[in-house]
Amino acid sequence: MEQAETLLALYGAEERPETLQQVSVGPLSFLYTQSGLRRISWHGTELVRAIGWPIRDENWGTYPQEVVSEVINDDDEFDAKLTFSSGEGRLVCDLHIRANLNGELLADLTMTPKDGAFSTNRAGFTILHPITGVAGAPLLVTRPDGTHAATEFPERIQPDQPVKEISGLSYGVDAQFVEIHFDGEVFEMEDQRNWSDASFKAYCVPLVHPFTYDITEITKQSVRIQFSGGAASTKRDEDAKGIRFYNSGQRALDIGIALETGWAKKGLIQSLRPSHVSLRTSPKAEDLQQLCASARNAGAVDLELVLPDDEDVAEGLKEVAEALSKEGIEPQRAIALRRSYLASHQPVGPWPSGPTPNEMLPLVREAFPNALVGGGMLTNFTELNRCRPDANVCDYITHGLTPLVHAGDDMSVLETLEALPQIFSSAEALAQGKPYRLGLASIGMRSNPYGAAVAENPDQVRRTMARIDPRHRGLFGAAFAVGVLASTESSKVEALCLGAPKGPFGLVYEPADYPQAGYDGTDRVVYPLFHVVREVCALADFERLSIGGLPKQVAGYGALEGDAVRILLANVSASDQEVVLGQRAKITLLDADAFDAATRREDWLETASAQEAASLVLPPFAVAFVRTSFSET
Repeated sequence: MEQAETLLALYGAEERPETLQQVSVGPLSFLYTQSGLRRISWHGTELVRAIGWPIRDENWGTYPQEVVSEVINDDDEFDAKLTFSSGEGRLVCDLHIRANLNGELLADLTMTPKDGAFSTNRAGFTILHPITGVAGAPLLVTRPDGTHAATEFPERIQPDQPVKEISGLSYGVDAQFVEIHFDGEVFEMEDQRNWSDASFKAYCVPLVHPFTYDITEITKQSVRIQFSGGAASTKRDEDAKGIRFYNSGQRALDIGIALETGWAKKGLIQSLRPSHVSLRTSPKAEDLQQLCASARNAGAVDLELVLPDDEDVAEGLKEVAEALSKEGIEPQRAIALRRSYLASHQPVGPWPSGPTPNEMLPLVREAFPNALVGGGMLTNFTELNRCRPDANVCDYITHGLTPLVHAGDDMSVLETLEALPQIFSSAEALAQGKPYRLGLASIGMRSNPYGAAVAENPDQVRRTMARIDPRHRGLFGAAFAVGVLASTESSKVEALCLGAPKGPFGLVYEPADYPQAGYDGTDRVVYPLFHVVREVCALADFERLSIGGLPKQVAGYGALEGDAVRILLANVSASDQEVVLGQRAKITLLDADAFDAATRREDWLETASAQEAASLVLPPFAVAFVRTSFSET
């Protein structure tokens, strides 16, 4: 395939992924990019997930970085000098990174505003700490006055800042240790698992200051990091033994389809046969009749109702209940929030006036007496964690998922799969035994709780807080969805949605939606994600399988249909991954070579040729549909 065609197949657009330069300075190693250092490791153990220098706008979006100059010297040690501007040249930043053989990593940043004050919600260094081996571990904090405080990284996801007033941090993983010191600004830490980031983040400025502030003069910040400790013990790699199937004792997930204004597509629901439709609407919705016509074809309707803040809640609930009844829709589940609760609020407030989500629960039950009443939020786990549902009153809890809150690059998006099990564990603790159902789990951001609106993305690039993300349309989106499904293993999540009929989270191609996406003039019908959703919809009534022995970069989800195994294996990386099945199986591969055929036919999975083998190589972001016999080990 040509380069442009391959990029389109993998990422849904022709934008190239970020280039990562591997750097090794003795036992210290990291990945260098112009936007940050990643996977900072000592003797192969990751101790710092990343150092970044993002410049945020007033809606918490990240300004594009315009590089002015870059000079790198990595002969013996590492020395990089980078000058870049943000906000159309209104802030110029000079960055100096050094790493030496003594395990020391130094970073200095000078920010200079041009043409007056530069408004930002955050500017300067952020330090990310990994969650694996760190959550629940001891942490020593140095305060700005030089005193020390012993604490720990939180095990459960904390809704507010677990550590404040930071000038230094010390912790360890597997007998490897790191000491971090900050100069030029006071830092604090947030638990980024709230937003599905696989990290704890130390950032400035503290949130006690106004969200939007002005940089009016030259501002300097520095980070000093010292690593120590010997090499950790080597763990034996058991991937080569092959994957193993276990009967999980649980039913496969209920797979729904998200539906709201502008997303209906005739015939799509009948084709997919989802367990439910997650219908989001509001009083006086102009296309409610059309939405109901689509929803009637689903097995059940889960209602997500958004009510105006300036109208009577009871009247709004009654109005929607009557409108749905007129269309022959009786929701099986219902959650209702006032629009102000689509925005995020700090745990300490201030909170919107009027009925809270918990106070609305009995009103929802009165309006929909035959429905189970949901507690939680229609946005991220963050908002649920900050405004916790009353598990004694609601019948189930719910929230949505997006990986685009803090970073939009491929590595950051894929890292969120590591955080999802910890989100599910924390949510289950809040549910107190009540059912746990996710709403839309998508790459793009459905609504922005942290600003006035989601970010526009006319150029179809990898951008934070964007509703339309091109990777949704490529193999990346299909593989990411399998990763989300796999992450629910051993959790109490019983349902989720992976897409919509059409629109920004659509499963089918609409010519008018993305004229710049490289699809013009083709006869494409669906995106790769369509085939994943169709397959997992078909598995919903069967017994879920636990899958062991997979390579680290391969995600698996499947079910047992009688004595037949049906699983999906996805490569959630940009490099080939070999999978040993341990027994012969029929394999249909959705990869870049199959992309054209797969996007031109809804029935591609039924008509494509399958190979028979006991192992396979998964190309980047490929999804394998595997069928074999069951033999529990």
